[in-house]
Parts: sequence; C-alpha cells; structure tokens
Amino acid sequence: MITPTPRHASCAAFAAFVALSVALPAQAAPVSPLTTAKTIHVEETWSISAGEDKMVTAYKITTDIAKPSSFHTTLVPMMRKGELPSALISDGKIAHEVNGFQKTYSAIDPPKTGEAPASEISSMASLGVVFNPDAAPVSPEITRTVSSDTLDGRAMVLRTDTYPPRSFGGRPSITELHKLWIDAKTGLPRRRSTFVIADGKTREEDRTDFLTWTLNKPIAAKQFAWSPPAGITEHVEPKLLALGTPAPDFTAIAPDGKEVKLSDYKGKTVILDFWATWCGPCQASMPHLNSVYQQVKDKDVVVLALCVWDTKPEYDKWVAAKKDAYSFPTAYDPAGRGEKSVSGSLYKVSGIPTQYIIDKDGKVAATTVGYSEGSHSLEDALKSAGVTVAEPVKGASAQ
Repeated sequence: MITPTPRHASCAAFAAFVALSVALPAQAAPVSPLTTAKTIHVEETWSISAGEDKMVTAYKITTDIAKPSSFHTTLVPMMRKGELPSALISDGKIAHEVNGFQKTYSAIDPPKTGEAPASEISSMASLGVVFNPDAAPVSPEITRTVSSDTLDGRAMVLRTDTYPPRSFGGRPSITELHKLWIDAKTGLPRRRSTFVIADGKTREEDRTDFLTWTLNKPIAAKQFAWSPPAGITEHVEPKLLALGTPAPDFTAIAPDGKEVKLSDYKGKTVILDFWATWCGPCQASMPHLNSVYQQVKDKDVVVLALCVWDTKPEYDKWVAAKKDAYSFPTAYDPAGRGEKSVSGSLYKVSGIPTQYIIDKDGKVAATTVGYSEGSHSLEDALKSAGVTVAEPVKGASAQ
C-alpha cells in the first residue's frame, strides 16, 4: 500500500519469474568499498519519467548509515508544493517512517541486521544497493549481465538484471530491466534505473542518481535518534466503510471531460479502484486489475479507476500514455490534492491502492488495500459480491 508519499510498499511489484538464464560477465566490477565501510553518507536524486525520454527530479535524498543497522534517509520533495520532507529512521532497534505528504509518522518493522528496510522510501533511495552492493539477483531466474559503459565521461561497469518477458490480458509481452552503473575506478554506484521494454520500445521508468559518497567518517549517534519532526503527528489508520454500507455517490471527470457518477453504474457490480499516477504500487497493480476486468466485464461488472491525490495535467498525460495498455474506464477526482477528495472524505481511504467492491444494490461488499505480486485478494473480494472469476489471475509487472 502507498499513501500520498511513499509508504510500506515497493516502488513497483515485479513479475513472477519463469525461466533461468545465467550470463557470464564481460568484466568484473571492482570490489565495492561499501561492503567494508563502517559508516556511509550518500546524496542522491530520484527521478521519474515525464515521457519522451525526459526525466524529472521528484526528490533529493540524503542517507546516513552506521553499520550494522542504523540509518537515516530523508527525501526532500521537488515537485509537490506543501509537502514536507519524508524520512526513514532507525537506531538499529526501532524504525520509523515519516510521511511528508500526510504529515504523519508510523513505526515500521525493523530490518534484519545489515539489510535495507522494506519500505518504498528504501526502494527510491536504493538502500538495497547501499547496504548490499554485490548482492545476487533476488531470483535465480533473472539474467544478470555485466558490461563496460560510460556515464558522464567516466568509465563504468554496467550491471543489468533482465526479468523474463511476461504477457497479460492477451496483450504483447513486456520485459523489465534493472540497470546499475558502477564507477570502474572507485567501485561506487553512480546510477540505478528501471526500464521497461514493450511493443519493441524501451522506456525508462525511474532513476536514482548517486551524487556524492563519504565513507568511514564519524556520524553522531543523535542522527539516528527518533523524535517526531515539527508538524508531524502519529498516523492513525482510519477504518474503511463497513460492509453493507451504502456506497456514497460522487461526481468525477472522465478522460473526455464529461462528468461520470458512481450512480451511473446502478444495477451493476463496481470495482472502485483508488490510485494515482505517481504511486508505484498502484501502477504495478493495474495489469492485474486489467486482467481481472477482461474476465468479468461480461458479467455485469464494471471498473471505475479513480485517480486521486493527483493533478489533472498528470492524469491527462497518464491517460495518453496508457491508452493502449488498459481497457478499463478511468476518471479523475476534481478535488485533486485537496482535503475534500472522494477517497478520503467519502471512502475513508488513507493509502493507495485501495479497492471497494460495490454490489448491484449499491452497497459495500468487500474491500482490498495495497498490492503484492501473486495476490488474489481482488478475485476473493469479487466472490463476496457473487462474482466468480474463472481462474486466479497472477499479478504482472507494471506497464
């Protein structure tokens, strides 16, 4: 699940792996000094695709690590006005995550000794690379190749992890690439990017640039001590609408500019999906949602994927970019990032993706929160409304 700033979920839910292929490296990267460093300070930027091979910096990131398990990562927003910095802080025993968009904090499960925490902030800051730069692929079914390259005029060792091609909903297959550029002289990472190959085209989805490294310099223990930042309060998870509650009606804006209402679907079962263009787990869940939709669209079941906590220009760009990828209907919440959003004010949503299953009588039949690879919670939720999916639909990588 992700809230309007990163929380508790990976930046993308990656494909299940189906084939084993091991490639011999063209050259070996130098031994990483991060492996033996006692303390690490790194400054980074995290960027997202703005289309047409353009990347836009969304966050400036600073990370301090004192091994084995103390860390402090801060994300300073560069795109959304009014958003406070987000953070991930651990003194080695207790870990907290600060949500700068919602101005809340929460305790999270502490990571295992010497490992990066399970958090979207961790993923965006590439803490897995910082903690374990020489780690093997997470699955033996990923192809890893190593080659020579240059970046900003410097010699690099390029490490590429290729995920097996996947297809879904009868659409052409996609392939995901994770690339890591390592300075051939220093052994320090310089860039990490995620690419997707679809329809013969390769596009970069996100990028972490490592700008400066400082190793083995003393870091004061107070850097890892926890205290809530000013203006930040503890997050209290609100309860979603209870089962059997009449689903509140609302008005949203369809891609063609016309109004669409939930009541327009009276007499049908509705999958009401709350998402945002910047939400990694939301994007990762959409191939799965599309696959389910293909199975149930002829059973008086409709999807209304409502873009929330977002801006209209970003929504319009997303619609144009994904017009050939997904067939389910979408709409935009005109409240945007305001306090009167449909998701928060009417449906008590605190994190996305969140889905409501609304039965033919207009009442809440089931809810699902978050997305993880291989989950079939949506199919199970549909059964609560009397809709049977022919067979479980496996999740797929974000398109």
